[in-house]
Amino acid sequence: MSEITEKYGYGVATKPEGKWILYRILLISVYVLYPVLAIGAMMIIKPELVFVGALLAVSDAILVFFTWRFVSFDHEYEVESGKVTYTVVHNAFNHRIKKPQMEFMLKECTAIAPLNNPEHPECAKQYEDYKAEVVYNALSWSKAEDAYFALFTTADGRRAAFLFQATGDMLKRCRWYNKEATVVVPTRI
Repeated sequence: MSEITEKYGYGVATKPEGKWILYRILLISVYVLYPVLAIGAMMIIKPELVFVGALLAVSDAILVFFTWRFVSFDHEYEVESGKVTYTVVHNAFNHRIKKPQMEFMLKECTAIAPLNNPEHPECAKQYEDYKAEVVYNALSWSKAEDAYFALFTTADGRRAAFLFQATGDMLKRCRWYNKEATVVVPTRI
């Protein structure tokens, strides 16, 4: 029992897909084109200012430092005494910026079940029928294995869903704090 009440955390790296791939391509293009075009313009306008290109390299590095974190992020969730905390972690090269998104209690969930499990199609239907107003997505990508959802009501009364990649330890905690609402299936981890 003591292992279930201990703090448990799990994090997943987001795999770039869809719009995030496009955003990364656009940012890399800006990182490359900005100094090249600026140096080219300096060479045309006033060739003796080309040595200022070193300052452009520094400004480009600063641009990368402050913008890359918006397209490179991870998801973490922690459970401590039945309270789930979901955090988005922005990767900014030499440090990680954690931004807590929400908290909820497992005992308040109306359902904790697998999202796309062929053995339990009623669970996916339950998720669709719930029509959550707010969805917190902590999945590594849209087709993640061991995807689970937790349905709950926020403090301001809105229906919410938390999508996460389940582990055996997480499901133990879900089962411990909310046995009636939890559907357990074997997971990879």
